[in-house]
Amino acid sequence: MTGEEGTDDLPDEDLVATYGSPSVTAEQVIATIERKAVFKPWHHPVKQIVRARQWAALTKRLVDERSDCAKLRYFTLPGPDLLDVRMLTDVCHPLNIQIEYFGFDVAAEQDLDPPADTVVDGAWINAESALRQAGKVSSGALILPDRLEDLAVETSQAASQLRQRPPFDVINIDACDHLAYRPQGRTQNTFDALRALLRHQMSSRLPWLLFVTTRVEPSLLGEPQLEFQRAIAQNLALGGDFGERLAETLEAEQNKLGSAIAGAWVVHGPKFLKLYSVGLAKFLLQFFHGQPNLPANVELASCYAYRVHNDQPDMLALAFRIIPDPPRVFSPGVGGAAVIPNLEPQRASRIAVRAARLQDLDHVLEHDADVRDEAVTGTEALLSAANYDLPEWKAWLAQHERRPMTVT
Repeated sequence: MTGEEGTDDLPDEDLVATYGSPSVTAEQVIATIERKAVFKPWHHPVKQIVRARQWAALTKRLVDERSDCAKLRYFTLPGPDLLDVRMLTDVCHPLNIQIEYFGFDVAAEQDLDPPADTVVDGAWINAESALRQAGKVSSGALILPDRLEDLAVETSQAASQLRQRPPFDVINIDACDHLAYRPQGRTQNTFDALRALLRHQMSSRLPWLLFVTTRVEPSLLGEPQLEFQRAIAQNLALGGDFGERLAETLEAEQNKLGSAIAGAWVVHGPKFLKLYSVGLAKFLLQFFHGQPNLPANVELASCYAYRVHNDQPDMLALAFRIIPDPPRVFSPGVGGAAVIPNLEPQRASRIAVRAARLQDLDHVLEHDADVRDEAVTGTEALLSAANYDLPEWKAWLAQHERRPMTVT
């Protein structure tokens, strides 16, 4: 073959074969990619209310309070599509704030040694690459193929990586299971991992957010219930108006509060959900208020409930704002206990009042058209960006077991 024979026709044919015709648009290329059509509980619009009105809204308030925030340090348990990260970039990117996330992906752990006939899903890699190229996440973002629970094991890779990082601005424990859950092959549970993260955050001197989404049922309480009960009982013993506020939250007479608390722990319903919210918040408040030199206040910023496994709400989405107090400095010879202000009962009362406003998102989705439209539109945008088949999603939604919806 001569040089002349190879310069006029074949290169053009090769280019077209390799790159396609110049007339092919990006939309046409995207249309040839197989859309994903397997949907999970977090693809329902009810979860979008949590993402938008809790995670994104409170993060927006946090960054608005900081005039020099160029990077949001974010702890996450993302799925393969990074839907939570995508949601927060909508808040941060317009403000020229990059997200530097760190967390664990259980699916990645499972994909480390897949069966020979299994094709590893590259959705997570594609999602992260797109966010990096758009400048929305920093080069220091890292997701490890470990379990969240490994944080509670001092010698684990997860704990070692955590120690190398500064405190986070936002921690999002979006757990599919309950806090007492212990994965197969692990000795620590999700609650142990939460305590490890709380210890990591003790050095933070700026307000930060903690999001906890967890499955809740009386039969799944386990060890966390003991911690919650202890924190509530100790606060009641301190006096103040916490008992009165808690009685109002549980719709009980104050002189019968003890029996009302005992009953609420065993009957799955609104009182159980509110008591669980108070218990977790009280545990957090007691943890941070009790630090001798680095105390902090804990506010229950919002609390939502919705259905996943049962016919009544069995998932709680709680948001906490942790505000460090000024460091306590003791004069020589002065006993610490004599100078520590007893602010916990007052702060606990505000938690009980806030828990009384627990919102049932299933009820909201059914009766508030504006919220429903916002949730549907937001979910469609996220799923479209993550390459999901929207007609298939609408069909899945119309046949949903807990809350079927017709989306036009």
